Amino acid sequence: MRIFKRIDKFILKQFCLLFAGTFFICLFIFIMQFLWKWVDELIGKGLSLDVLGRFFFYASMTLVPMSLPLAVLLASLITFGNLGERLELLAMKAAGIPLVRILRPVLLFVVCVTAGSFYFQNVIAPQSSKQLYALIYSIRQKSPELEIPEGVFYNEIPGYNLFVERKDVDRGMLYGIMIYNQGSNFDDTQVVLADSGRLQSTADQKYLQLTLYDGQRFRNMQNTGSAMDHTTVPYMRETFKSEVDLIPFDVSLNEMDANLFNSNAQAKDLKQLTLGIDSLIHLLDSTGRSQYVQYSYGFLAQTRLDGRKDSAAIVDGARRDTLILDSVYAHLTPNQESRVARTALDRVASGVSQTDMMLDMSAFNNRSLRLHYVERHKKFTLSLACILFFFIGASLGAIIRKGGLGVPVVISVIIFIIYYIINISGENLAKNGIWVIAFGAWLSTMVLTPIAIWLTWKSNQDSAVFNIEAYQKLFKRILNKLNL
Repeated sequence: MRIFKRIDKFILKQFCLLFAGTFFICLFIFIMQFLWKWVDELIGKGLSLDVLGRFFFYASMTLVPMSLPLAVLLASLITFGNLGERLELLAMKAAGIPLVRILRPVLLFVVCVTAGSFYFQNVIAPQSSKQLYALIYSIRQKSPELEIPEGVFYNEIPGYNLFVERKDVDRGMLYGIMIYNQGSNFDDTQVVLADSGRLQSTADQKYLQLTLYDGQRFRNMQNTGSAMDHTTVPYMRETFKSEVDLIPFDVSLNEMDANLFNSNAQAKDLKQLTLGIDSLIHLLDSTGRSQYVQYSYGFLAQTRLDGRKDSAAIVDGARRDTLILDSVYAHLTPNQESRVARTALDRVASGVSQTDMMLDMSAFNNRSLRLHYVERHKKFTLSLACILFFFIGASLGAIIRKGGLGVPVVISVIIFIIYYIINISGENLAKNGIWVIAFGAWLSTMVLTPIAIWLTWKSNQDSAVFNIEAYQKLFKRILNKLNL
């Protein structure tokens, strides 16, 4: 007995052709959206075709799992919409073939697509993400004159801290410039203030040409008089109308090692995510225990009253946690009170600083842990979305019975936008610790599953879900029962 009959091959052929076309269309749309996000990093950098080709290749590999669900939704909606519009779906049902049997060959293909999506997310996408992050970071460093922010000190140029009040990107001009030139020691430090300027790469890509207009230079200098004359000159002031400096800086594309991004959650497969989660949990637990021990017993362990006859009794009392601080402080001399107060203030300030540092570290590790959890759930939810979108698209196509690129495209885009908004919102709430991680990561799946089941049941019952007359009749019956 043949597994795939002629009707199965016919339906599968219709779907596969549409799926191949819609997949590349969806992938192209996502690549364009990704390019729009990073277009400022690429323009004006003089990148070769090889670099641009690798950039688009790595980006496309990371976007394949996102493109597959939308391609499945659009292809299934058009396929079964065409079958319904040409009355082929009606003929199959009239021949006694249920809708579930009609969907079976395409469902098997979509299951294979789901497995491929999981493989991409678990094997190919992490490697591509590492290479993409490394390439983007390298491109950012290629032409630092394009990366200088407004109102913030920029220190990516070795030996220089550059502050720019305002930029004119179209003209390539910088306004309100302040430069700290850090020499080999304090005496070599220079401060330059300029009304405007321009920073650009030289033709050989080995230097940055800094052209300044209407500025002043302040330079620390030591008096070079006689050996007996130790008079120090605070600084030397120099005023200029125009000045050109050459800063040694290789602005050619030097690609960094992609392994530096191994700690990124998006650059890990399922096994690495599990190991990363275990490591972060152990790190957070050990940090919490160390903080508990320090704040529970640190003060008593550090309490010392040198030179007192009853120090042994005090230490013994500290071990028993029966130390009475007021009585001990009352027996101190004024000098000892002042010293103890200064020591206590220093320890409190040190403790506050250390606590703030540990809070920042714990917050960073907690967020990293949540990112690892979300990425691990995402490998399953994004794959299962292919199956759910298939049932939604096939059911809607059988109900609407409209093929082509008109109504199906509009419906597919609306459904995917709703899914994307729900998915991104749930993931962000989970990453920020507002929601439970599993609930936020699986929110979109929990919303799609009942919709897919309901639409499949409706289409199998030949129910007119989008028949306006049916809803008008239902509304009239309700009004009649209410005597309105």
